[in-house]
Amino acid sequence: MATAGTLKDNGSGVFTNFTVMKKMILLLLASVLSAFTLAFAQGIRVGDRFYDGFAVYTVQEIRMGTIVYMTDALGDEELTLEQWGATPGVYRLRPSRNAEEPKYGAEFGCRVNYVIRRDNCYLEVIGDNDIVLKVLPLLNPMEDIAEGSLWYSGALVYDAHPAEDGSVRLNAMSEGEEHEFVLTPATGGVDLFEVSEGPSEAMNEFEDAAYARRIRQDGLDVICFYDKQNRIMDVLQATQVWNAQALNVEQWMALIAGDYVTESGKAVQIRPDRATYGGKALSLQPVTFNGMVTGVLDFGQSGPYLVGKVEAVPTPEGLQLTEVKMEDGEPWFERTVSYFDLKWVGEGSRFDFASHTLLNGVLHRYDKPLLRLMRNAILAAHGYTFKSKDLKTYFEAQPWYTPVTDNASVKLSLLEELNVALIQAAERAE
Repeated sequence: MATAGTLKDNGSGVFTNFTVMKKMILLLLASVLSAFTLAFAQGIRVGDRFYDGFAVYTVQEIRMGTIVYMTDALGDEELTLEQWGATPGVYRLRPSRNAEEPKYGAEFGCRVNYVIRRDNCYLEVIGDNDIVLKVLPLLNPMEDIAEGSLWYSGALVYDAHPAEDGSVRLNAMSEGEEHEFVLTPATGGVDLFEVSEGPSEAMNEFEDAAYARRIRQDGLDVICFYDKQNRIMDVLQATQVWNAQALNVEQWMALIAGDYVTESGKAVQIRPDRATYGGKALSLQPVTFNGMVTGVLDFGQSGPYLVGKVEAVPTPEGLQLTEVKMEDGEPWFERTVSYFDLKWVGEGSRFDFASHTLLNGVLHRYDKPLLRLMRNAILAAHGYTFKSKDLKTYFEAQPWYTPVTDNASVKLSLLEELNVALIQAAERAE
């Protein structure tokens, strides 16, 4: 009789160690089960917290890798999701012991998507006709917004004032008018906030936001505002600079700075603090009004060639300069004679600034065709291959563009992803 661990002739001349085989089978089953669990959890982890606007639901366990069980803080309310087929991140709502009636106007068995984005992760409960009945954003740990911290909107600088209840009032001044809103965290120490009016009922430029989320990644510290479709509407960026005018000028000059040539071949260089024409220095001063950029550059009267005040308008090929009449201390101007078009001859993309400068607050200056081109230029800088004929033609004519064979290999930075979302928001605007 063969005992465990001994060799036994199986009749074919091959000897088998039953103990080794048993261990190998158990290890194989364990690895398959582990892979099965990881494959079906699709990013939802035990301990993850989701907020429905009233309660925070914490994932207590993931059973067999397919059933996600979560409860509120008291354990009285439950949400249970079950993996729906083999599609990653798709679940269905199912009943449980303390959830005999479905929530959010849904029906048991309805689809629940777990959407994973770099800037935002959330559950969305889907009803009939693919209507989103409820969104439950994921809560991430985040340090509190500090007293006196400054946040730049692309036009104004807000300062933060936390209250004892955890809410944060942010206010700014523009042309003697106060701007104010309040961020109230879903719970303590998290990155998700409800957005509401401030106590003074001052102007709230984020009144249409469904919620806000603070993100600290890749050297960025931003507060993103989302609409009811979970799309970014606007972004505040942390800053150490109180002077909104200085930030406005810096941002706008980043959008027009670069190397150009005139139609006659003369080189024009525009830098944030200076300009040259044919190698000769030019006077250069952005014209502002009450801290806001007007879109006009003042080249003074010394020349050469470029003199006076001109409106600078970005184009797909470069920059268009138009002479304007403008009274000192007034924001209004009258276009008169077109100077000339400057052709971009920089090493990279005409829209290279979109990979380095957050575009909050400036996109209203661009028409929708240019916004579309700018958005796709962010992708083109990474070699994205286009199917649209006009985009394909435009970018293949650019010397810096090298298309890739697989668009899945194109990876954007967080700043680029935010700019794509901000441009899309500007394209949606009326």
